[in-house]
Amino acid sequence: MSTPITIYGPTFSTFVRSVMMACELKDIPYEVTTEINGEKIEFRSAQHKALHPYTKFPVLMTEKGPIGETVAILHYLENTFGGKKLYPTDPFEQAQVELWSGISGIYVDTDIVRKVLLEYIFPKGENGTVRADVVEAAMPGVENALSVVAEQLGDNAYICGDEITAADLILIPIIDYIEQLEVGKPKVAAHKNLVEYIENVRKQDFAKRVLTS
Repeated sequence: MSTPITIYGPTFSTFVRSVMMACELKDIPYEVTTEINGEKIEFRSAQHKALHPYTKFPVLMTEKGPIGETVAILHYLENTFGGKKLYPTDPFEQAQVELWSGISGIYVDTDIVRKVLLEYIFPKGENGTVRADVVEAAMPGVENALSVVAEQLGDNAYICGDEITAADLILIPIIDYIEQLEVGKPKVAAHKNLVEYIENVRKQDFAKRVLTS
């Protein structure tokens, strides 16, 4: 077996999961860790900043140095390894994948992950409770993000057509998380195609090994 590539970050991160799924689809051995060369790297530490100037994750460790930012990592994996293609060769179709990677990774992530999911993962209310008012205030943004994604998805199997692409890998962990939340499940259920989308993905081996980790 080839030496596993190293992904720095926590497995609960949606973006870390995006990279993990890419490795699964491409059959790339990998490990997800918070240690580099046997040393524990604390999040937002000086050592972390040396890996990513804004102390974000995931960071892919390579022989030439660290690569931060999910889209950059996905491109690196695409250009370095074989297996399932994550980007189409047609320039217009490739641009659509880039477009929806950006929409999912910026706008959908902000409205769903930053404003809702993180409130459940790191609650900031009294005695460590979830701030219900913060979650409620974020719901219109969640509904809008889901509506945008559902409209783009339409009758397709995946966000950019009939084949899974890098754009799906960024979107899937977000939809998976919000659909499991009590406040999010009815919002996703309002879009039949989104329910079918995430249920179809969850049945596939590449996702099973990541979404349940």
